[in-house]
Amino acid sequence: MTLLGFAAPLLPLGDAQSLARTVDALGDGPQAPLLGVLTFAALASLGAPQFVLITALVLVFGPWAGFAYSWIGKMIACSLGFLVGRRFGARLLLQHQSKSIAALMMGLAKRGFWVSAGIRLAPTVPSVMVNIAAGATPMGYWPFIAGAGVGSLPKMALMVFGGAAAIEALRTGDPSAWGAVALALILTLIMFLVVRAWRRRLQP
Repeated sequence: MTLLGFAAPLLPLGDAQSLARTVDALGDGPQAPLLGVLTFAALASLGAPQFVLITALVLVFGPWAGFAYSWIGKMIACSLGFLVGRRFGARLLLQHQSKSIAALMMGLAKRGFWVSAGIRLAPTVPSVMVNIAAGATPMGYWPFIAGAGVGSLPKMALMVFGGAAAIEALRTGDPSAWGAVALALILTLIMFLVVRAWRRRLQP
């Protein structure tokens, strides 16, 4: 199973099965990690569910390599979104203007690193819009990508842990694997609530 083959049913890719077979053929070799990273970056930039993409990479490459390749792909997707925002951000955001996006842009302009990191831990705005919004503000690229990189690690680690446990639970029915899935969900909820409370304290 490849990344694209796993995610295709959730995406408007047309003849998904044919495309998945193509990626399967290309992915049998030393280029497979690069292909996985680039496919993750492309699909994440289009707004594909990242839990699906991360779980797919775990299936293909295993937990540790899947985690690393997912994180690299995420950073590429964030960078692409930032560049799009820097070039076309004002026009794109005008089409999707809302209070949450306006507040996000204000926070990014004032506290770029912390807002970029915090929004990854407990997202309230789609990641694609966060990246574009950041590019549309005066903040620098390095504070943005550093915040995105640090902030993405805990959530992605929980996704990898939970995804690997879910794969094992579905494969074997092991109660301990289902317990690990439940633990990952609980930790994710706790992280979301803590970060949301922290963000409220930062608001004027």
